[in-house]
Amino acid sequence: MALRSDRLELRRLDGGDAAFVESLYASAQVTRTLLRIQGPISIEEAREFCQAPATACGDHRFGAALQADGRLIALGSVRRHTELPGVATIGYSVVPAFWGQGFGTELASLLVEFAAGTLDAPEVRATTLDDNPASARVLQKLGFSVLEVGASEVDSRGDERRVTRWLLHQRPWKPSGPPNHRLERAGSTPAAQPDR
Repeated sequence: MALRSDRLELRRLDGGDAAFVESLYASAQVTRTLLRIQGPISIEEAREFCQAPATACGDHRFGAALQADGRLIALGSVRRHTELPGVATIGYSVVPAFWGQGFGTELASLLVEFAAGTLDAPEVRATTLDDNPASARVLQKLGFSVLEVGASEVDSRGDERRVTRWLLHQRPWKPSGPPNHRLERAGSTPAAQPDR
């Protein structure tokens, strides 16, 4: 399976991606925007994160690589909810050097494509921290609407955080990203792993 936009290609994570995952989560700029990972992780934890099968962790985990040179610049995940049939949740993190360039929108669009196309989920959800307006803008660009504002969730350190919950209910899903954004499906469908 390959999901592509004009600039990115999504691929499943493997043990060889552990150093990238470790370095991404070593960035306080990144972890302050997350609920589940609040600080650096070890290379062993990163390797486990990359190699966890979807059946064990519930997440389809992907690396987003630049098509130009194959370099990973982001992580994304899709989680299919067993307790809510037809619902999937997406999550994503982009290397700070690539913020503000539309890569978050392209990545989130590819994750929605995977959720709707491969997992056949007509409803896609996401959660953003209220102090992360950039991530909220990504979801708005893709047509997500607010499901709940000012909700409370507890992060991995046990701190209460204010969040907004988002919903995209569209069938069949069509990308509504920037005009230069084009999704291309190549190869066969993966076995997979989802996120938040």
